[in-house]
Amino acid sequence: MEVQDTDMQDTAVVTGFPGTVRVNMLANLEALLNVIANSFELTLMAFGLVLALAGLFTYHRYISRDPLAIYKAARKAHVGAFLIKFGLLVPSIVSWLVAVARDAALFN
Repeated sequence: MEVQDTDMQDTAVVTGFPGTVRVNMLANLEALLNVIANSFELTLMAFGLVLALAGLFTYHRYISRDPLAIYKAARKAHVGAFLIKFGLLVPSIVSWLVAVARDAALFN
């Protein structure tokens, strides 16, 4: 009677030249996505910082004259803070998506 090893059926075997090219292309794709995610992070953080500071300075300028300007300034500051937070999350989200796709063998 022949006993089959079930662990060998769950593994992906990459051998030869095409397997090496497939693994290197996955690494290249992951590197490209990391570069895009990091540039997106820096851009969002810069815009968020500008909006948050503009909101705070607008708030301090018009605090005694225009009560409606307070809400506009607060909205700018909140959007700026949200952009900064989301910018910090983008690389983690991209890395998580690449890891999920790699583990689910979507690139094979």
